[in-house]
Amino acid sequence: MTVRPLLTLLATLLFTAPAAAHDLWLLPPAGPVPDGKPVTIRAHSGMDFPKGDIAPDPAAFLKRLVVYPNGAVGEVDAAGKDGVSGLLTFTPEKPGLYVVAVQTKPRVLTLDADRFNAYLVSDGLPHVYLQRAKESTLNQPGKERYSKSPKVLVRVGTGGQHDPTRPVGLPLEIVPLADPFARKPGDALPVRVLFDGKPLAEANLGWDRPGDGDAPSGTVRTDEKGEALIPVARAGLMTIRLTHMTRPKTAEYEWESFWTTLTWTVPE
Repeated sequence: MTVRPLLTLLATLLFTAPAAAHDLWLLPPAGPVPDGKPVTIRAHSGMDFPKGDIAPDPAAFLKRLVVYPNGAVGEVDAAGKDGVSGLLTFTPEKPGLYVVAVQTKPRVLTLDADRFNAYLVSDGLPHVYLQRAKESTLNQPGKERYSKSPKVLVRVGTGGQHDPTRPVGLPLEIVPLADPFARKPGDALPVRVLFDGKPLAEANLGWDRPGDGDAPSGTVRTDEKGEALIPVARAGLMTIRLTHMTRPKTAEYEWESFWTTLTWTVPE
């Protein structure tokens, strides 16, 4: 296939193909969060942020972490399900910023060729698509192992320690380089993407707000330092998402993908 028809096909897939899999988000409580009382975090799996389709089981997560304002790390409790929500709980003892993060157990999935190709383009992985085209394997199914590692920022009370720029050690992680709670509509939030603890260049970040539908509001690629600027358009719930894919080519699967989201509430 020559370059021009291939680029045309890529463009067609980008604008017509639905996402092939569901993001996983951790949602903060609505409204102010007082210290000293239990906090419930909802885990939603879906394609239209923040709507959930099927409730995840928090007890099945590989890791369930809470990072306290002083940097100490604890574990959040799995609290069952409520409708389409998986529930996580913790009790903050002091005001400040808390980070809740989870990591799912890896699973292996096989998609037919058309669905796998569409997924690569819609999730910002056209380089993998082009690699398959170069190897003449676009007509072959894609077998991948995948895992997800979302996190949410929760502001508790007023004052207290506050360092949202501290990584929590997820396999794939979006780390704010400034305080997201100090950003208001019209500002931009600088972020860095880390993969295995190292900056990830050319990562395709997307951002969403409620009502934006199942496609990202916008996307941006990280620079050579793994950094990018994310526009903050309006107050309220917001998420940043990313899929990164590697090619270990094991006996069980050829590809491995890592999914992550970062969610918080933009102040008025």
